[in-house]
Amino acid sequence: MVSAAIHKERFVKVAGREKKVLYAGVVLAAAILVYYAASTFLPDGERVRGDVETQKELLLRQRTLLAQEGAYKKRADATQGELAQVMTRLLPGDNASVAGAELQRILKEFADQNDVEITQKNNLAERKVPDSDSLVKVSVRIETNCGLDELVDFLTAIENYEKFLKVEELVINSIRVQKQYRIRPSLTVVGYINVPAAPAAPDADPAGNPSGSGGAARTTAVANR
Repeated sequence: MVSAAIHKERFVKVAGREKKVLYAGVVLAAAILVYYAASTFLPDGERVRGDVETQKELLLRQRTLLAQEGAYKKRADATQGELAQVMTRLLPGDNASVAGAELQRILKEFADQNDVEITQKNNLAERKVPDSDSLVKVSVRIETNCGLDELVDFLTAIENYEKFLKVEELVINSIRVQKQYRIRPSLTVVGYINVPAAPAAPDADPAGNPSGSGGAARTTAVANR
């Protein structure tokens, strides 16, 4: 009887220690789970601070852009106005042949006003202006017969014209006529026109036709014949 009581007391003590160990294990496991969840799912403090600073910089840039929007708009409007003014100083039209004929007419008018005789005139091939998508240079070469003073007045009229005109080349030959020297200037005068870029051509289908439907219609017509 005494022995049974001793064994029961020991069992109770052992069971009590096992419960304490079990409780301690549960608490430790819970602590590990909490730490893992905190380190995995909760944001890192340094990363959060970095995100906040980035958002602050973005907001500051947006505020700066909004503050400068009015200045940019004014500058854009001024640029558009300057461009429109420049366009009015180009030769009319977008055809080089028509513009060349107009340039010849202008030079003939200046020559008549300044006693300059034009003995020969020719349109030269048009040329694209470098670094421009639409500006084309129109050139006319003329041979003249005049005095030096008349030539100066003629060149001044060209340079002061309301349209953009430029003497690109000037060669002066002289001849002696009745003990007097006459000059035979040769000039190349250029003006400018605006030629918009041509629209892109429609894509061809694999058979080489402009479009699939048109190709189908032609194929049917051949089959019917």
